[in-house]
Amino acid sequence: MISGEYLVLKGARSLAVPLRFGQKLTVAENEGMSSISWKSMINSDLWFKATLLLPDFQIVNTNRSDLSETLRRILVAAKALNPHFLEVKCEYQVTSSMDFDPQWGIGSSSSLISNIAYWADCDPFKLNYLIFNGSGYDIACARSLNPIVYELKDDQPQYRKANFYPSFHKQLYFVYLNQKQNSKDSIRKLDLSKITAEHIKDISNLTIGIEQATNLATFQSKINQHEALIASITYQKPIKTMLFNDFSGSVKSLGAWGGDFVLAASSESDNNICKYFKNKNLNTIFRYDEIVFFEKHN
Repeated sequence: MISGEYLVLKGARSLAVPLRFGQKLTVAENEGMSSISWKSMINSDLWFKATLLLPDFQIVNTNRSDLSETLRRILVAAKALNPHFLEVKCEYQVTSSMDFDPQWGIGSSSSLISNIAYWADCDPFKLNYLIFNGSGYDIACARSLNPIVYELKDDQPQYRKANFYPSFHKQLYFVYLNQKQNSKDSIRKLDLSKITAEHIKDISNLTIGIEQATNLATFQSKINQHEALIASITYQKPIKTMLFNDFSGSVKSLGAWGGDFVLAASSESDNNICKYFKNKNLNTIFRYDEIVFFEKHN
């Protein structure tokens, strides 16, 4: 999410981008006990496994009880949305494969929800709402081939293709802060009742301004305004003030403030940008083209 964090839940427009990293799901139906044998892989390494008995989704074997409980909740919800899901009595061998670190906070949950919804033939937005009660922007991104402008109208997701492949994209960097942020906890701590119609209008206008910025200076001005407004609403300090006050350029929090990735925008050289963040032991740095998926450029 490039803009609209927190306020997207109240109907503000958000600019969001799908990523080159992803997660795929393969399912094989074999003879055997009516069950689900699940494996989650990060590249070729086993990260998580679980066995669930059907039809009650009882967890009988796992290496991560927290993850297996979340998986169970997703499958139960998918079954509720489509009672015909998992009707065939067999052993379902399921493999979920990621090509990124789930600690990065760039969509391991939303891409999983999207994939299971495909498998279960149910609405991914409804499934996401039942499990995470989020805005659903990340579900839209999981199914998009381009950046999008997303909003909730009468609590229903609406989005369109965004024209967001800026001429200055070589001056944009995504930097991981080495600490995963829990979006649900961040939202829970925020008093959404204090968000006004004027706040929503201002963030929506900034979202369009960010999307339509034709030069780096305008883009930086818009994201700086966005940071200042969110800071005033959430009573938090902007990330640049906290961690990067000496950075030559703009730094914007992405998603839940205080963790995951930040967006850095600067006219400094690529070498200077990377050196600056690596000197702060922040070594996971992506240029715009390295991480953002854009159909036109693939």
